[in-house]
Amino acid sequence: MGLKVLDRYLVREMLITQLAVTLVLLLIIMGGVLARLLREAAEGRIPGDVLPPILILGTFNGLILLLPVSLFLALMLSLGRLYKDSEMAALMAAGVGYGRLYRTLMILTLPLTLILALLSLFVSPQISLMVDQIRAEASQRSDLMGITPGRFTSAGAGLGGVVFFVESFSDERRTMNHVFIQRRQGEQTEVVVARTATQQVDPVSGQRFLILRDGFRYEGSPGDLDFRMVEFATHGIRMPESGASSVRNRTDNVPTQALLGSDRLDYRAELQWRLAAPISMLLLALVALPLAHASPRQGRFAKLALGVALYVIYAQLQIMARSWYGEGVSPAWLGMWWVHVLVGMLIIYLLVHRYGLRWLMIAWRYRGARA
Repeated sequence: MGLKVLDRYLVREMLITQLAVTLVLLLIIMGGVLARLLREAAEGRIPGDVLPPILILGTFNGLILLLPVSLFLALMLSLGRLYKDSEMAALMAAGVGYGRLYRTLMILTLPLTLILALLSLFVSPQISLMVDQIRAEASQRSDLMGITPGRFTSAGAGLGGVVFFVESFSDERRTMNHVFIQRRQGEQTEVVVARTATQQVDPVSGQRFLILRDGFRYEGSPGDLDFRMVEFATHGIRMPESGASSVRNRTDNVPTQALLGSDRLDYRAELQWRLAAPISMLLLALVALPLAHASPRQGRFAKLALGVALYVIYAQLQIMARSWYGEGVSPAWLGMWWVHVLVGMLIIYLLVHRYGLRWLMIAWRYRGARA
């Protein structure tokens, strides 16, 4: 009965801490995603009405990535408090060793690892695909979405390969102010300047037009004095038909079923990258127990900086291993597994450093005898 009470106490302590850490990290992720989306909206790359769905989906995808680190930090903080308050010393004196503590950690870690595996393998690709579809559909609403005020832009897709400049937008980007357009037609160059411009759609044919008002049109060859100038109150430019919405050709939105058994290196690297999330959660939980060991005088946060440094190195190695594997630098049999093997070796080293090799051999033989 006492062991069950201990399990409930430790699991509750770690779970509450993880929820708090996850909430803080989630707010940070959401703030970063929102800042990037607002910048894209201000530059005209995405319309404002798609911000909420992209923000929600992007934040949820970020949550999948931060679950391993949130659990790791929660374990480091919880175990650090147990060491600081001498509760860990009392548990050790009562005969509760690392093996018993690992069993309690697995009560929390294994279900979370299973949930993360399902999210990483099946939910995350769907979310990435939905975000790409929203962006692709939004980009088809207007060929002027990529126009940034105050910059010269080559709007090749929508305006037939022209140089486009707009000083500012008004009326929620529906009206462009002080517009400059340059188009080349053979040896002739056409330059159009207008005070304002709007985009209109013919209700019958559905054809889109760029309507310019109060401006001038210049036609001629550069350096030639023989040119034509036309002043207009209203001038329309027909815009080519938009192509079908396309989704970026990336591997993170490919279903896991398509990655299994594929001969493409980028697909294999993507599959191992998705598996790396639950594997890293399990390994980080295993390394947290010996890594968090500290004396009561060192305080609760004594090993937190070391834990953060370890996670950063681990994450960077995974990114590097994925790139190497996808580019064919590392052999197929090695893949990304060498990164996890390094962390496993670190776990063994910390346990040997803490208890000694002789204790591990005795514990292994005792477990084999019981089995």
